[in-house]
Amino acid sequence: MFIFGVIEYGRFIMTLQVMNNAAREGARAAVVGQSSMTTAQIDAIVTNYLAGQTTQISGMSIQVFQIDPSTGNNIGSWNSAGFGEAIAVQINGTYSPALPNFLQMAGSMPVQVRAVMYSEAD
Repeated sequence: MFIFGVIEYGRFIMTLQVMNNAAREGARAAVVGQSSMTTAQIDAIVTNYLAGQTTQISGMSIQVFQIDPSTGNNIGSWNSAGFGEAIAVQINGTYSPALPNFLQMAGSMPVQVRAVMYSEAD
């Protein structure tokens, strides 16, 4: 049972790491391609970097928005962020363990990752 617990915990950490990487790559694409990229293109980049982990995350949503770095609040469209203003990519979903009953874990766990970068718009 201990080994299954270690494996399941490893899967969870790996999924979070993949989500963090995908959000970071999406934010990077948004800040450098602000005038030429669309939200759909950013979503596609994030989904590509999720590398198939979407099967482990149900109800997944990807949001791209301008953020107030001091409060963490969504303050509008990411396309309207000026030079040096913050843009965030956030991924929300629910992680489902492979063996929740066997390990006496919750059947699902909400997960959220967010990457924030500053606009390099011209």
